[in-house]
Amino acid sequence: MSNLDDRNAARPAVQAAPRRVLPLGPGELLVEAAWGGFMVVPAFNMDVAIGVTRDGVHEAWTTRLVQELLRPGDTYLNAGANFGYFVCLGGRLVGPEGRVIGVEPNPHILPFLMKSLYWNGSIDNTDIIARALAEVPGEALEFHFDPQYLGGGAPRGISSPVAEAAGDHAGLDQALWSAGSVPKLMDAAGRWVKGMGLMVPFTTQTTTIDTVMAHLALPKLDLLHLDIEGSEALALLGAMNTIHASPRLRLITEWSAGHYAKAGPVPRAAFDTVWGMLAGLGYRVRMVQPMVAADGGIHVSPPLSHETMTQMAPHGDYVWLKAEEDPFR
Repeated sequence: MSNLDDRNAARPAVQAAPRRVLPLGPGELLVEAAWGGFMVVPAFNMDVAIGVTRDGVHEAWTTRLVQELLRPGDTYLNAGANFGYFVCLGGRLVGPEGRVIGVEPNPHILPFLMKSLYWNGSIDNTDIIARALAEVPGEALEFHFDPQYLGGGAPRGISSPVAEAAGDHAGLDQALWSAGSVPKLMDAAGRWVKGMGLMVPFTTQTTTIDTVMAHLALPKLDLLHLDIEGSEALALLGAMNTIHASPRLRLITEWSAGHYAKAGPVPRAAFDTVWGMLAGLGYRVRMVQPMVAADGGIHVSPPLSHETMTQMAPHGDYVWLKAEEDPFR
């Protein structure tokens, strides 16, 4: 369980006050989070949006971790920003003297993210980068995603938790659940195949974390948070300069051993390179357990080995911290 100092006592994971959830426009909800921020949420989304709208919090354990790791004045980069849950949380935590960078390549979700910043009141300290993070910048990259499961979009060729049904659809409207589209999600006996996706394609350009930091003239990062469906290692290869220039950098990455097992030789080699580089800088990695204690504390695993990360690690969020700065010792 976290044993950070009392500076976090004023950062509760939830609040007792009633929250506001209001219709804002066609397919849009204005949602007040349990921690007091606001987001414009796509009403058609069933994974990330449902917890925020119903409970006011998405992944309470990772929310709490971000609350504990970010300080006023910090610089925070969140990739896979979606409609802005963690970007809005970060914008409130770092304050007017801090900076937040949200990276989101999906043009269908960018309007929600952009509106969220205005409603959250963090437009001035937040930049949005409409690119996909990779090892090298300037390359075209093809994605596809199901609008009902925005958290499961991925580049073509990288395993996604959403299984494709009946090919790609021309646009967002055709891929929303409707009387015309849902028959494609049924088996021969008419049973709904849960997790099957109505995929929408789009093409974006790659960039690197080093490129983003240089373009924004930012010298260092304090928290790097990657939720990009197995592309985390490739993104970190494009962050070598930033990592070495950021002495108190903390990292949160989505990961599973399945990402390593199902990836090709290049992504696997990328993870091995990143592992060696981070280990050489004194980083240890722990899994963030999907639970929050009654007092708001979080639970993490003991430090994990390369073998565990590549052969047994379950899907979840992982925190990378230098040993001398690890509050979970």
